[in-house]
Amino acid sequence: MPVSPAELAIEEETTMVAFKKILFPTDFSTNADKALAHAIRLADFDKGEVIVQHVVGNFFDKYPHWTTLFDLHELQKELDGYVDTHMKDTLPKDAGNVRVRTVISKGKPAEEIAALAEQELVDLVVMGSAKGAVTNKVIRMTNRPVLAVSAAQPKTADVGLRKLTKILVATDFSAHSKRIVEYAFDLKRIFDASIYMLYVIETSHALKWAIRQGHFTHGMEKMREWAGNQLVNLTPDEFINDPGVIRLVETGSPGDTIADVARETGTDLTILGTHGYGAVHEHLIGTTTDRLLTKTSTPILTVKL
Repeated sequence: MPVSPAELAIEEETTMVAFKKILFPTDFSTNADKALAHAIRLADFDKGEVIVQHVVGNFFDKYPHWTTLFDLHELQKELDGYVDTHMKDTLPKDAGNVRVRTVISKGKPAEEIAALAEQELVDLVVMGSAKGAVTNKVIRMTNRPVLAVSAAQPKTADVGLRKLTKILVATDFSAHSKRIVEYAFDLKRIFDASIYMLYVIETSHALKWAIRQGHFTHGMEKMREWAGNQLVNLTPDEFINDPGVIRLVETGSPGDTIADVARETGTDLTILGTHGYGAVHEHLIGTTTDRLLTKTSTPILTVKL
């Protein structure tokens, strides 16, 4: 049944997802080019704007004698040339409505990226992260969603331009976890994708050993049953019986398990919430983001709760 204008207006007011303004920080690396493809694809969906940012570090503060050879004007020309060259290859033929703006910032990369994200009130920060160090810092410092594109992503011509078909969302059932699930289901509505809802029961080595010995079997069954019911409760009413919604309860280390499930299910996007509580936060902010970026080819979208 077609959606009425009134219903559409309500949906637009309540939806959490928007791609009208996207920040794309670049270091001119090959992996940044992969992230650019995602930024253009998403901005094209909303006929939005991509802000291409390059951060100049404090190298010249330590070695001021080199400033006579380089200046911000030359760097701005280089950035403009980068945009012109790469946009021609990246922009879809029908993506003429995507606007592009360039910004040169001076300072520490993570701080400048986070500051510009907040200043511009961007809907999304898209980063190509070969190692994840700067990405982790940006996730900590900004309240904006961050899409981190793995260096392990396949080098195919349509990277970033394909339609999302499978989305994985991990939740820890914290007080604000409903927001990240709602964000994921907004994307499901937009792309008509299947969605995998995942909860990881974190187990220590001692607990794993005890379970293998036959101890706590009933307790683990009860934990799985409880977690499954919680996933059902988090599912929007309209999708309760949707066969495209798959609920998973796994055991293990959250970071490794999320990466394994993303690989096994072949998801196009993994969504995680970041906040000050729960196992997902503890494992995400630190080495796990780096591990996910290197272990899987799935882009990771983090949303601050």
